[in-house]
Amino acid sequence: MKLAKFKTALFLVASILLFASCEEKLQTEFGNSRIYFSNPVYPIIFSKLDTVALPQILAQADTTYQTVGVYRSGLVDNLEEITVSLAIDSAYLDSVINVAQTALPVQMTDQMTLYKNSKALGGAFFSIPSTVTIPQGERRVIVPLLMRRSLIKMYNNAKFNYNTADLASTTMPKDKMLVLPIKITAVSSLSILEKQQRFYFQIRKLGNLK
Repeated sequence: MKLAKFKTALFLVASILLFASCEEKLQTEFGNSRIYFSNPVYPIIFSKLDTVALPQILAQADTTYQTVGVYRSGLVDNLEEITVSLAIDSAYLDSVINVAQTALPVQMTDQMTLYKNSKALGGAFFSIPSTVTIPQGERRVIVPLLMRRSLIKMYNNAKFNYNTADLASTTMPKDKMLVLPIKITAVSSLSILEKQQRFYFQIRKLGNLK
């Protein structure tokens, strides 16, 4: 009887060790769970010439975009609730743009090339919640981004338009963008995937906004 109990206990220990070994292998092969923006950019385009008068622009309502997805990766059985802290991160993109102005061609990163002629907008132009929650059992939560459309149109009109010669040129790249940058700053558990820690809501345009 004692021998049978010993064999049973030995079998249970071996099973636990085997399971732990498989779990460790899965983590090694497929990666630990991370929190990140599932799509790091989202572009919208204001197209053609906008001849709306200033009073009409001022009367335009703010617009909420449900396009920012925060995602949980990894092979895990227990999808616990995760609280994700967010912040508007225009200072980082401003620094990238500033460095791009004087960087040598060999020093230019893809991000510097993409945003060299762009402008990062801060909290005066849009807002996001400070925290969102990925519910238990779920892998993703959508972050509502509220864009103050009237302010952005006025900013375009005052600071960020192409001039007539720019629009007529067939060689000048029309790569100006207004960018609403967001960053994951903290999570209640797990860790952040640094290479997709930031999200850029890109506002492109064809023509001038007035």
